[in-house]
Amino acid sequence: MEKYPFLSPSGRRGYVRSFSDYIEVEYEGEPSSLYLWSQGSGSLYRGSTGFFKSVYEPPLAEKGWSTEAPVEDRVAEVARRHGEKLKGKHVMADLSGGKDSTANLYLLTKLQEIVGFKVTAVYVHMPYLEPVENIAFAEKVASRLGVDLRIVEPDRRKLEFYLLREGLPKRGDRWCTYLKTRALREAKKEIGAEVEAKAERALEAGKRYERLSGLAKRKVYFNGGVVNLVHDLSAAEVAGIVRRAGLVHPHYLQGLPRVSCRFCPYRGLYELEVSSKHEVEDEGLVEWVMARTYRNYYSSVTPLETFLELHLWRYTPSVARLRVLEAGYVDPDSKISLSEARKMFSWIWVGKA
Repeated sequence: MEKYPFLSPSGRRGYVRSFSDYIEVEYEGEPSSLYLWSQGSGSLYRGSTGFFKSVYEPPLAEKGWSTEAPVEDRVAEVARRHGEKLKGKHVMADLSGGKDSTANLYLLTKLQEIVGFKVTAVYVHMPYLEPVENIAFAEKVASRLGVDLRIVEPDRRKLEFYLLREGLPKRGDRWCTYLKTRALREAKKEIGAEVEAKAERALEAGKRYERLSGLAKRKVYFNGGVVNLVHDLSAAEVAGIVRRAGLVHPHYLQGLPRVSCRFCPYRGLYELEVSSKHEVEDEGLVEWVMARTYRNYYSSVTPLETFLELHLWRYTPSVARLRVLEAGYVDPDSKISLSEARKMFSWIWVGKA
């Protein structure tokens, strides 16, 4: 995950990011420090193990530190470049409630005022995996921006089939993505949209950078039937747009770096701890699936208590075995607390430069 800027209580500028079960903190002019998360705090990590190497992704260079929202100039530029192609079209905007999709929809409504096209936001809710409160926030976003909203979900029978057969989604096997993409595709066909608005950013991760950096450099915002008004922005700039719109998801204010399913396998332990009280539909079913998964695949790897504590369902059994050993590579006397991490990650939503 990319770096998020923050300002410490003493006024020091820094960056924080999370990947897997690690949190990386870097103050300007100093080397970064890595912390392995466990039960309410992160301990300084001093290893370079097989597990670490399997999950590590180097951060992309940060793009500025300002949360100033580039709205008017951006909308005017997109209207000049792509207005004629979008005029009179029906645009389906993918809406998750996260910062990128919310900022993209906000910019889209501003562009709509200049160009003239129809916008329908589509939110795909994932039963059992996603917090139910995300539905209300999607409704709030659509209402505040004055756009039609279609709430859909994957075929429940298929979702339950995968959940019972495969267990919770794992890293490298996110069967949920297929179901969500299919639900979006069906929604686009049902509403008759000709254009899809997707909010992916080049600076989020290495693979997205490879795919989107060319469009960002050429300032192309409408390509192949997809309109993306945020692909070249930093996390801080997107946060500025969302703050300006008054549509900050409450999960960001709690210190979560992203809005996602509660049981997303790409969430780290810090994120899973912060979101542990988020209500999902039929949590008993999820707990039953976890217990069966443990019995079938992980009972020879680690005790059940450790399996649940480290949320090892996110990894294959072989990788889970390596994860258990990471506790031996930390300095227990050098820690970062839950409250400190929350303040770092939430700074771009509440702080001032």
